[in-house]
Amino acid sequence: MQSAAKAEALVRDLADKLSKRYQNGPGVNSLRLANDANGWPMIFISANGNEAEGQSVILIRIRNVDMVSKDVFGNSTFAYAPHALELAYELSAANNPIPTDVDLITAEYEAIKTGVRFQLKEIANGTAVSEASLNAAAPSADLEELYWPTKSV
Repeated sequence: MQSAAKAEALVRDLADKLSKRYQNGPGVNSLRLANDANGWPMIFISANGNEAEGQSVILIRIRNVDMVSKDVFGNSTFAYAPHALELAYELSAANNPIPTDVDLITAEYEAIKTGVRFQLKEIANGTAVSEASLNAAAPSADLEELYWPTKSV
């Protein structure tokens, strides 16, 4: 069983902050809220709403994580918190991010302050940033709290 209430609250707060930061910028300036196929909230950040391949698009999704334990029926269980935040963008042919450094650091700055696990995902050149490409990409960075009580650190 899952509850998306915590993830939705985090996304609403994050979207509000990012809309203020990007409102007068020359790069990305449009935010669109959506849900993935499993109901987890996402934010698409783009320039003038253009989310096509080769455009400046940043995708953020927040979802909960498997608690690495099973319920009495042997099903996976999910924690109410902490959550994982995935931030994705497309790479150029030269393997550089297509969104500007300023746009990326702004999104990363606000995303990291949510206090949840942070996964950076780089989408291959020529592939639009979407839920499918986010799911297919392996994290290039995977950062979480070192001393979360259920971890063996």
